[in-house]
Amino acid sequence: ASLGGHARFATRATIAAPSRRRHASAWLAHPIRRPTSRSSRVARPGPNPRGLCVSRLAAAASDDRAPAAAQDDGPDVVFEFDDFDDDETWDVIESFDEDELYELNASRSDADADDTYFDSYSHLGIHREMIGDAARTGAYLDAIEAHRPQIEGKVVLDVGCGTGILSMFAARCGARKVYAVDASGITRHTRRLVKENGFDGIIEVIKGKMEDVDIPEKVDVIVSEWMGYALLFESMLPSVVDARDRFLAPGGLVLPNEAAVKVALMSDDDRWHGAVTFWEDVYGLDFSSLIPRAKRDWHADPPVQTVPADKLASDPVDAVEPIDCASVPLDALYEPIAGDVRMVARRTCDVHGLALWFDVDFYGKVKLSTGPDAASTHWYQTVLMFDEPAAMAEGDALCGTIELEPGSNPGERRTLNVYFNYDVVKGGKEEDGLVEPDD
Repeated sequence: ASLGGHARFATRATIAAPSRRRHASAWLAHPIRRPTSRSSRVARPGPNPRGLCVSRLAAAASDDRAPAAAQDDGPDVVFEFDDFDDDETWDVIESFDEDELYELNASRSDADADDTYFDSYSHLGIHREMIGDAARTGAYLDAIEAHRPQIEGKVVLDVGCGTGILSMFAARCGARKVYAVDASGITRHTRRLVKENGFDGIIEVIKGKMEDVDIPEKVDVIVSEWMGYALLFESMLPSVVDARDRFLAPGGLVLPNEAAVKVALMSDDDRWHGAVTFWEDVYGLDFSSLIPRAKRDWHADPPVQTVPADKLASDPVDAVEPIDCASVPLDALYEPIAGDVRMVARRTCDVHGLALWFDVDFYGKVKLSTGPDAASTHWYQTVLMFDEPAAMAEGDALCGTIELEPGSNPGERRTLNVYFNYDVVKGGKEEDGLVEPDD
């Protein structure tokens, strides 16, 4: 829509995948409606119930007894049972209300999603890719060695240790004790690697989710490679902050200590033509009716790819306020994070979308950037395409609000929703009345 000297638009994308190292599939997330069916707790008469079984029964609300045959459209129930036959009946002894049933199902969905997430890190291929990322692994090695005085003779906690390479870097720098924690099955290899490299007396490998693990002493340094696409995908930072709040000694270090999401305008005619105008003439056939679907797909499945530096049409800016990993409250990480941005076109061009990436800092001694101008990493960049190109002249500004929202629906808590509402402001004009994401 043309609004005075402004062109106003909005875009939204959701990043979601089992782990950041695999293809980033996603969808436009719609709010999940809470179930409206009633539920009951029922028990078969008899001693020594062995467990619980969730099913659906086609039973009338007024019935005191219900058949055991399951139907898809009946109310949800929970059985307490020892062993039973298909033709037995059940007495209703307790009912769930909607909220109780929702919380039960939500917790199971989240647990299933976590199982999938951690299982994706059980395979060597992912760790080969991460360790082989020279920019990533080299930055952590440099940062750990740069903090040798704070590590030597001290206690280190490695959150999400994987193969234990960062733990071994710390042990090699003279750490007295290193606790290496990981919830995936990779730990069966980590223990062997620790022993084979002579660190079994220093590094203790613990298999478990960080929030469920107890460390018997305070630690002086927490190190973790927790970052995902667009920084916050995978939602692993809360595990680091939980460990910080419970185990970090006063004055201790968190490596890295600061993380920033960067954003810049992207002008890429080839990418636009390959995704959109390609369909207008397919070997002489008109496939243009697929264009709306193609545009929906790139919101649902934001490309995670290399963006050549010459495709950037503005200088990068912080998408949101940088995160201080040493002080950010845990609760804040479960809330949306929003920031106002102003990106000025440095040449006249069509702007096709945004490029997102992140930088992390290790107390000013080492910096790791995943931007187009830096060495390539396995994080690449995240591309948010516009529905239509925005024609901008040199000096025009794209002004708006970016919101990064952790997934809140059951089973989607490791996903990341990105909202962007913006105006194109002609050079020399002031931006005003920007649309908030909730609008």
